[in-house]
Amino acid sequence: MQIIREREIDLLLAGRAGIDLNTTCAGCTFSEIPSFTKSVGGSPANIVQGAARLGLKTGFLGKISRDGMGEYILETFRKAGIRTEGVVVDQTGARNCIALTEIISPEQSGGYTTDGEAFHHGTYLYRTGTADLLYAPEEVDRTLLGQARAVLLSGTAFSQSPSREAMFEILRLARELGVWTVLDIDYRPFGWQSREETAQCYAQAIAQCDMVIGNREEFGAVEYLTMPQNRDNAKSARALIEQGVQLVIVKDGAKGSVGYTAEGDVVPCGSIPTAAIKTFGSGDAYAAGLMYGLLREKGLTYAMQLGTACASLALTTISCGDAMPDFAAAEAHRAAHEGVMMP
Repeated sequence: MQIIREREIDLLLAGRAGIDLNTTCAGCTFSEIPSFTKSVGGSPANIVQGAARLGLKTGFLGKISRDGMGEYILETFRKAGIRTEGVVVDQTGARNCIALTEIISPEQSGGYTTDGEAFHHGTYLYRTGTADLLYAPEEVDRTLLGQARAVLLSGTAFSQSPSREAMFEILRLARELGVWTVLDIDYRPFGWQSREETAQCYAQAIAQCDMVIGNREEFGAVEYLTMPQNRDNAKSARALIEQGVQLVIVKDGAKGSVGYTAEGDVVPCGSIPTAAIKTFGSGDAYAAGLMYGLLREKGLTYAMQLGTACASLALTTISCGDAMPDFAAAEAHRAAHEGVMMP
């Protein structure tokens, strides 16, 4: 992988930054929750907070609401050392996205929808007409982008316009400016008009990316039109590498993750047995650790192990953004479980 070594910013994140209202009590329904705590959330915001806590020089591209919630996001980022010149403040009255978490059990914590007639329990997401989806192509900070070694985009930000066009503008400019481009597929069915639209948009984005991260379900969304019956991770990776992607990371839950490179390397990494409180946030922590390892040139095996260690630690606390570990905690956890993660 050829990532520029010397620039002011290691990693930019692009997409949504919102508010998480997390239950203070696991194991109970919404009606039983005594109170909530707030934190800055949304997958890109979680990743950038995790990367900053590990020690990377970071920044953010996106749009927030012009109210106390938006102000809170800016203050949180700045206190963490995250560059905020690329964060645009909405002027239309749009609000930030909000995720409200309820944890009946680890398994019933991260879901957004339910089948049948039963009441839904899990995460309640409010994301209609939110500020982040109003981020427009002309609002992309070219100067900040040009100072970065890598930019990681959230697939959910492609789901609606004008955010979709802004993400494609980031990809276009990144190519022009020599910035390594990473797509976290981050597939959420809500917001998209159809699975066909989803697959077509992801295909267009992936064709402009150097690296792609996703789980099996997310690769299924990417392949809906081209390989709808595929469940073979290696086949998924080969298809993307043939399109020019340099590195593909497939996350597979308790089975761990596998990295596939354009040079033909296949790098497996096992998971760390963890007494999880909830399921959400672990993928974001994994991405933060993975990017730290890659940008610090520690090698793919180490990067995947550190990502796995970060994910394991994130599962043991209720919050997401606040649950991202610092480097000392993540490295100690990785080193203690290195043998478990080795193939």
